[in-house]
Amino acid sequence: MGAPTGAFAAHNQVGIREDLEDIIYDISPMETFFTSTISKGKATNVLHDWQTDTLDVPNTTAGGGNAFIEGDDFSGGAITATTKLRNYCQISRKDFVVTRTANKVNTAGRKEELAYQIVRKGDALKRDIETAVLRNNAATAGSSVSARVSASVENMIYQTNHIMASGQTTASTAAPASGIFSGAVTDGSATLFLEADLKSALQQAWSCGGTTDVILLPAALKNKFDLFTGIATRFRDVSAGKQAQVIAAADVYVSSFGSHKVVLSRYMRASVVLCLDMSTWGLSWLDKMHVEDIAKSGDAEKRMIVSEWTLVGKSPTANTKLGNVN
Repeated sequence: MGAPTGAFAAHNQVGIREDLEDIIYDISPMETFFTSTISKGKATNVLHDWQTDTLDVPNTTAGGGNAFIEGDDFSGGAITATTKLRNYCQISRKDFVVTRTANKVNTAGRKEELAYQIVRKGDALKRDIETAVLRNNAATAGSSVSARVSASVENMIYQTNHIMASGQTTASTAAPASGIFSGAVTDGSATLFLEADLKSALQQAWSCGGTTDVILLPAALKNKFDLFTGIATRFRDVSAGKQAQVIAAADVYVSSFGSHKVVLSRYMRASVVLCLDMSTWGLSWLDKMHVEDIAKSGDAEKRMIVSEWTLVGKSPTANTKLGNVN
């Protein structure tokens, strides 16, 4: 049945107000697991130093190891000096400009554009720092034409703790030079992500004194990881009369070397698996994240959100990694 003759419909109207919700929906992921979890410290120079130490190797000499005859005379044992490691502080910032008019007009979802952008750019800066510490970034001193760069987690897990997966060749990460992680990460040949190689990585970290509590990996590798036999959440107790849940992903992986929380990362490289002792990492701030007002040069407000930070690997060999696996 049609509309009555002469009916005035909405599509004929002029002046209908815009139907805009007074809220802004954000679909950008904000989780920054690594930098939110690790310890925080203070840096006082653009080149930040810290020390590591190890106990003497256990005495396994045949006949009792550390055993002395009664009345034996004193003999001073060797003392090994501590190792000094270093990393550069990196400046990370977000610059933006909002005109006076844009800050005064009536906007939906926020009272003032400037205040809204300060929050948004701050969140984006946090994601930039999370990405920087998880990627393949070697430490660089910087110059008048290039920025200082903080070494990342990948660059700090070096030598034998860069595990070559089954059938892989040429995978390596250079040891620190003069305590600085300035060497490159060399990806080995591409190979399949296998549970046996993951177990080898966990064993290597354990043998170096690490207590690997987190396995950090990207989405594609997490899908493959969920098929491994060591996951601890494939089954869950269900009370009588309750609906059973289908568990398709691993929250915890159990190996001979402990229970390891499995965490997805959006910010690391797509072919890397990090086996981490989270207590061995820290973020030291030379200048914590804050807002700087920039001098006006027109009819607008200028702001810069800036921070200066560096990654601290308190015991890099307590961690391991697999690279170029798929």
